[in-house]
Amino acid sequence: MKRSDKIIIIGIGNNTRQDDGIGWAFLDKLQERGIESDMLVYKYQLMVEDAEMISNYQKVYFIDACKSELPAGFEIVPIVASEEVAFSTHFVPPDQVLNLSDSIYQKKPKAFAIKIQGYQWDIEMGLSKQANANLNSAFDAFLDKESF
Repeated sequence: MKRSDKIIIIGIGNNTRQDDGIGWAFLDKLQERGIESDMLVYKYQLMVEDAEMISNYQKVYFIDACKSELPAGFEIVPIVASEEVAFSTHFVPPDQVLNLSDSIYQKKPKAFAIKIQGYQWDIEMGLSKQANANLNSAFDAFLDKESF
């Protein structure tokens, strides 16, 4: 399925750490619906180099597991570029990737985070039952927001 606007959906996580794989599971569900794989990016973590990647798109979604309690089990929130960039070599938050995209490439894609509450983080494949329910709710809300 193609879209007229350029969108990228980045699933962040590790599918060998139970609910930490929510971001990847979200992308898997999109592929099952026929979404073109060039719109989907599986990442263990964001890095400074991702600023170049997102600079090529009009809209970006970052999907990740969340340990915080979320009333609906998920939330979809807009992200704005941070005013400062302070990162480690281990992890760069989405708002700082946006800042780098703007600072280096003068590109400001619209950006959203889809945070999905997880519960289990052990070394094991597969989502917990609760996380899977939250994933399905977040996925339905995303499809209501975007026309695929």
